[in-house]
Formats: sequence, structure tokens, C-alpha cells
Amino acid sequence: MTGDAVENIDLNGFEQVPETAGLADTWWRGTDSLIAVYRGEAEVMDAPQCRTATIYGGLDEWGLRGLDT
Repeated sequence: MTGDAVENIDLNGFEQVPETAGLADTWWRGTDSLIAVYRGEAEVMDAPQCRTATIYGGLDEWGLRGLDT
């Protein structure tokens, strides 16, 4: 997703993932999906059309939690 559609993503029921290490502005974890939201470059360049979100759906427990121990 790009542009204004990024701002319309419904994140109710998702939790923010704090350990993104600069790979995205924010990651959000749901019951079977992850959403990576990128806004930084768009804000710096004053180019809102460059906002991007990538949605990964249909994930299992490992896909959602990775290598957490």
C-alpha cells in the first residue's frame, strides 16, 4: 500500500512491535499478520505519496514471533 491508503489501515487489535531496529518506522502484530509501516522518508522529503505499508498475512506462530525465546 502507498500514499493515503497507509493512513487508512485499521490497526485495532494489533500490538506494536518495539524491536524494529530501524527497518521500518513501525511494525504491528495481529493474530495472523504483520504490518510494516514506512513514513520517515516521506516526511523528510515532504512527499506523502511515498508512505508505504507492507502487509504479511496468514502467518503461523513462528512467523509472528520469530526467534523469541
